[in-house]
Amino acid sequence: MRKRKYIINLFAAVALLVGCNESLEDTYSDYAGDGKIRYVAKCTEVHVTPRWEGLVLEWINGTDATIDKIKVVWTVEDRKDSVFLPNTSTSFELKNLTDGTFRFDVCAVDSVGNQSLTETTYGRPYTRQHEIMLAFTRGVLKSYFLKNKMIFFSDMWNENIEEMKLQYKNTQGETQYYVFDKETSYNNLVTIDDVSMNQADTVYVLRKGRLEDCPDIIEFDPYAISRKKNFSAGFVNAIHLRYGKLTDTKEQEAEFEKFVEEVEELEFDYDIETFEDVLYCPKLKKLIFGKNRYLDSRYGTEYDKSLLLGSEEKSVQVLNKANEILGLTIDYYGGWEIHYFNYELPYMTYIDYPQLPSDLKVIEKEALREYSDGNRIYCSPTDPYAKLNNLLDDDVESVWATTSYTSLRDYEMQMELLEPTEIRGIKVAQALYNPRSDQETPNFMPSTITIETSVDGANWDKVTFLEINTLGRGSGEVTLLPIAEGLRKVRYIRFFLRDRADMGGNCMIKLGDIIPYK
Repeated sequence: MRKRKYIINLFAAVALLVGCNESLEDTYSDYAGDGKIRYVAKCTEVHVTPRWEGLVLEWINGTDATIDKIKVVWTVEDRKDSVFLPNTSTSFELKNLTDGTFRFDVCAVDSVGNQSLTETTYGRPYTRQHEIMLAFTRGVLKSYFLKNKMIFFSDMWNENIEEMKLQYKNTQGETQYYVFDKETSYNNLVTIDDVSMNQADTVYVLRKGRLEDCPDIIEFDPYAISRKKNFSAGFVNAIHLRYGKLTDTKEQEAEFEKFVEEVEELEFDYDIETFEDVLYCPKLKKLIFGKNRYLDSRYGTEYDKSLLLGSEEKSVQVLNKANEILGLTIDYYGGWEIHYFNYELPYMTYIDYPQLPSDLKVIEKEALREYSDGNRIYCSPTDPYAKLNNLLDDDVESVWATTSYTSLRDYEMQMELLEPTEIRGIKVAQALYNPRSDQETPNFMPSTITIETSVDGANWDKVTFLEINTLGRGSGEVTLLPIAEGLRKVRYIRFFLRDRADMGGNCMIKLGDIIPYK
């Protein structure tokens, strides 16, 4: 009895093993009331590769002898189509497609019409509307048209570029070509001579190349190079700061461009991203660095440089080109290694530390109203330990220093002249300190100030072209903030400052002088 039961179990196990060995790769089964149902083996690893205005669909067929054909259905938006392919097919290509996302449903079909489970995938062809087309390099990053030359920064070469060239007209109106060479033309400042300066003679970039995962060589639409000047934000800000020119409206933009077209000298004093835009100035003869940075020669040289924040290599390339074409020179104030560059360019002239204008006459503190506390400046919030009158003594070694606090404070301060007086500007001086022995003071020196003036105490005007003015932060450095229109009658002057904080969270402010001058 026990032996018979063992034999029965053995036959059952063999039967189960045979059932399991029926290929799961080839068939799908389940059990319903009417018995076993057999499905055709499905296609696997279905995927789409984008091509130029086309898509290639690929898959792996199941190892099922009953497969008679492969059915492919594609849908895009409200359009739908299908095709039956031979049972050995493993790919299908659609050509001459327009932009859109295509859905593909792939299944195997046997001779009586039974279908396998469907595999679905999606693809989008490369067309002129595809955003990746816009991302393909145009070769030219920034361009200038100057003295019958086209000067431009070229993009870096990459292996997807098959051919790139510029089509332009020379000064005789003849069509010419500049062909990019990957050894010399890319990632460089390129100059093309004898280029028409006529705005109507458009320069085109002609490109052939490949897109990612697409083996086709594509001829891209010609790209027109704009002759419009593309100023950097830092250049615009520097011109606004020094010369009051804006680009906020069309009228201001036109005035800004006229200024750039006519200017022969430009002064730069503070941090800037790049000097690339000087090639937009066709009459420019001289750059002046640091003329308005009135640094104290004892301590100011090493500790508040004017920085070049962007690519030094690109700025130097442009300056060299401007020297070559325009004869540009640079006056460099303040001694070695203070402003922008740590080395000498051949066309630089070094000049000693700038001196305050000889005709600058500060207004004596006796010309200001004295308040009830004995100070000639009113300050809110008050600080009984801060010596406000030190701001009016024209001495950078006597300092207004507030009491250290645990949070930042905003100060509104005001001085009143005894009678309306014409002034040319405001002189602001940082505290003088020895950086080698005093590491605290730099933490509390202001970097900006807001100053306004009024005749009646009700209507206020900003002093310069800017609402917030930059202050140099060299030891004992003087910043002159000239009246925007040159001369102005004032009775009241108010200014706004804010505490600075050190790494330990101590909040205070230190300043040498704030004095109107005429």
